[in-house]
Amino acid sequence: MSKVKSLHEAVRAGDLPALTALLQEDPGLANAVSETDARGTYPLHVAAEANQAAAARVLLQHGADVALLDAENDSIALCWAAFMGHVELVEVLLAAGSEPSQRNKNGLTPLGCAIGGTEGKWQRFSKATLEDWAKARDIIRANGGVE
Repeated sequence: MSKVKSLHEAVRAGDLPALTALLQEDPGLANAVSETDARGTYPLHVAAEANQAAAARVLLQHGADVALLDAENDSIALCWAAFMGHVELVEVLLAAGSEPSQRNKNGLTPLGCAIGGTEGKWQRFSKATLEDWAKARDIIRANGGVE
C-alpha cells in the first residue's frame, strides 16, 4: 500500500499513532491528494468527512493546508465539515485560519452548507443532528462567514 493511501486510511480511522508516524517520515503527506478517491480529496477533507478532529489537529501541526480544494466541488475542508454537521471540525478548521466564506463551484459557502443541514438537506449523508448543523452555522457566522 502506498504511503498516501496509508495516510488517508489512518486519517479516516482516527489512527493517530500511524498518522503521526507517516507524517514524521514525510511531512508532505499532509497535503497529498488521494490516489483512489475520485473526488480528489486531501487529508483534511477526509478528516472533515469522517469526523476525525484529532486527526485534523495532527495534520495541521504537520502543515496541512486549509485552502486546498477537492476536485469534485472545489470545496475546502471547512465546507465538508459544515456539510456533514461536524461541529468540532468546523471549530478546528476555523481556528487554523480556514476561510469561512469560500465558495465552492456550486456557489455554496461553509455557512450555506451548514444552513442546508439545518433545513434537513444533508441528512442522508450524515448522522449529524439538526442541532449539530445549527451549532456549525452559528460558529461559522460568528467567525464572519456569509451565505
